[in-house]
Amino acid sequence: MASLARCLVLLSSVFLPLTAANEGSISRSPSRLMRDPSCCKSQLKIGGLFKGKDGFEEHAINPIFMKIDHIDEWLPAEKYETPLTWRGAMVGQDETVLDVLYLNSPRASQKNLLYRQWVRAGPRDFLYFKPKEVVAAIVTCGGLCPGLNNVIKAIVDTLIKTYDVKKVWGIQFGYKGFYSLPWVDLDCKTVENIHKRGGTVLGSSRGGGPKENMDKIMSALTSNGVNQVYVVGGDGTHRGANLISQEAARREYAMSVCGVPKTIDNDVAFIDKSFGFDSAVAEACKVINCARIEADDSHNGIAIVKLMGRECGFVAMYSALASNDVDICLIPEAPFSMDKLCEYTTEVLKKRGHCLIVVAEGSASCRPTRPDVFSCSGAGSHHFEGVDLGVDASAKDFPAEIRYLDPSYQIRSVAANPSDSVYCSTLGSTVVHGAMAGFTGFSCGQVNHR
Repeated sequence: MASLARCLVLLSSVFLPLTAANEGSISRSPSRLMRDPSCCKSQLKIGGLFKGKDGFEEHAINPIFMKIDHIDEWLPAEKYETPLTWRGAMVGQDETVLDVLYLNSPRASQKNLLYRQWVRAGPRDFLYFKPKEVVAAIVTCGGLCPGLNNVIKAIVDTLIKTYDVKKVWGIQFGYKGFYSLPWVDLDCKTVENIHKRGGTVLGSSRGGGPKENMDKIMSALTSNGVNQVYVVGGDGTHRGANLISQEAARREYAMSVCGVPKTIDNDVAFIDKSFGFDSAVAEACKVINCARIEADDSHNGIAIVKLMGRECGFVAMYSALASNDVDICLIPEAPFSMDKLCEYTTEVLKKRGHCLIVVAEGSASCRPTRPDVFSCSGAGSHHFEGVDLGVDASAKDFPAEIRYLDPSYQIRSVAANPSDSVYCSTLGSTVVHGAMAGFTGFSCGQVNHR
């Protein structure tokens, strides 16, 4: 019978440089990816699909090796043998995972895709840190997302049950908790049931990061003897983690800083998906089903469901596809004309007697075709306020009843579903293995389903 730790190892993912995780949601440009511009490349020859005169055709590619920093580079130290007893779990020293490869693909050629070679996540034979000397700190930043508590639990359980570390601290309410709030003592009993609820038991917030408060954060970390920092958050949070990692290297302080990428929008570059996305889609589908009933049971009913998606429409698109009831889906990636939207809505009403519209929150503000209908707050957060008004204005000669549903906060505060729960446990476990091995300035995610 396989232990839980063994199962999580078999589901391991890859390590990404924090600079790669920072690349952002929509812009997937590789221009800022490499911390080391002289990173090595390896050549690979692959047999093609069709045989020619001389056998299979060959394709030569040069995957870019995504270098991960290691504390040993600036602070060499004695290595310790891992306490893991199952040797089959170990990941090889040079084990890597490739991006999906496309051969003879016109679409891939047009996009000029670059192939990357990632460091395989998982436990190593030798550790940089002596487990009994490890003091870890965990912080969650940014907005809520299903699965945060699962990640916290997996990190704590792996640190204590697998490595038997000295201490694990929880930092409350984001980066500011390092220097302005009491730290929380975490152990296996504390996190025993937290995965059954949504949100994060540590609390979360934005701001207060290392860009403005580096000395305060480093002072708090060093005074408490912290040598491993686990940061769960989005691109801004990862930028902060990268700054802390660089500062620790500058001070030659042996501290591993690692991240777990979090965004409900599923727009983290390079990885297959972000945790919490599946749970958010499942919850959104429940709201869409209710909206369908509202529209269906009204005379010429129009139901509009606004979902999260400031710069990308994955939640809206997947929810619409999964529900199989949606007539119109609006996402930021696809420009639309308000006039055509209203015309099509009227056409659907005449044919079916009701219309169901799902819209990502960034659609209107990113593609404004009717300034009188859309508005944007001065704080930089875009708000969707116009499709219902636009449809209403276009339907003066065609009376319609409009229902508007906004479950934005509802879908991000639910507990993780089984799929996300497994993924979160894998991420939390493997990020600890990376930190114990001495890697720093990295994040963890699934690439090419590995």
